[in-house]
This record gives sequence, C-alpha cells and structure tokens, in this order.
Amino acid sequence: MKLLAKIYLLLLCAGAMLITHAHKDLILEFKAAYFQPTHGTFKHIYHGGALFGPEITFNIVGPIYGFASYDFFTKNGKSLGLSTCTNVRLQVLAAGLKFMHCVADNITLYGGLGFQPIFLHTHNYSPYVIQITHKWGFGGIAKFGMYIDVPCNIVLDLFVDYSLMTVKKSSCNNRPIGYIQQTNANLSGVSFGAGLGYRFN
Repeated sequence: MKLLAKIYLLLLCAGAMLITHAHKDLILEFKAAYFQPTHGTFKHIYHGGALFGPEITFNIVGPIYGFASYDFFTKNGKSLGLSTCTNVRLQVLAAGLKFMHCVADNITLYGGLGFQPIFLHTHNYSPYVIQITHKWGFGGIAKFGMYIDVPCNIVLDLFVDYSLMTVKKSSCNNRPIGYIQQTNANLSGVSFGAGLGYRFN
C-alpha cells in the first residue's frame, strides 16, 4: 500500500505539471480535517480524529473541474465488549468532479462527487479475533466547500465532505473455533476542515 500511495502522489504531481504547462486553472493544496464516523460500531470504537492529505483540483471545461486526493487517518480505540486495545489506519484515495460557482471576486463555492478506493489496516490485541487485517474497500464522496483567494495566489479551502465507505468481511471460513465472527466494516463519516494551497493559472 505504501508503494501504491507513492505512485498515486507521483501521478498527482505529474498531472499538476502537465495542466500547469497547458495554462489551465489548477489548485494544489494540503488539507486537514476532523473525521467524525457516522456508523455505530466504528464510531463507538474509534470515535473521531484527524484526517489529512494532499488534493489537486484542475479545470476541465468552464465551471467543471476534476479532483484527485489522498487522505490518511489513524486512531487507537477499545473494542466493544472486551475493551481490548485496537488500532486502525485508513488510506483513502479519491477522484471525481467539482462544479465551481463564483459568488465574489475572491470567493468561489463548489460541490462535487467522486469515488473512493479505501485501504483498511487494523491491529487488534484480543486473542479472540484476527489480530492483523488489511483489506480494500470501495465508496463514494460528496464534497461541499468554498475557496477564498488571498494575495500571492494562495488559496484557503473551507470544506465539508461526506464519505460513504464500506469494506466487506473476509469470505474465508477456516477461522479457528472461538474466533468472533467478522462483519462488514462501515467506515462512513463526515469531515470538517480546511486546506491551504497554491493556485496555478
């Protein structure tokens, strides 16, 4: 997964260079947010936490923009029932489209939709569950926000994102007797945050 993340980030940088060379409007930013899970199990075990990563937004035609991003989330928690320690790491890729609407000289509102491949890694310290798991899942994202242009091509991005993310349980049936049955992991949640970026145009 680390290699895939590096490849994805390299593609983001390569895309930024190509679009900039073509004199298209482009925003490259780093975003930080508070991620609040909305599903009961994940929410009760891990609660909320910091989500952060880079995003590129580029003009396609008129008010239609494309975006691609990579986000990272990690949190310790306590399992339900036994209250044993557990750790989760999420690496979330996203790509999709945004619609921009300028409401003032330096303020642009946007809304967007995209898809999200998710890599889930968990480390559970209970002897009654599979201790280390890492799986891929798939989801979608809805984005709402506001770009504020400040001097020197610096851009402030204030946003709210909703992610609908699910990782399917393992289909393997040869688990040792006594293991707790796995269920699908619903990782859906809302992110509130801000980004700081640079506009190339």
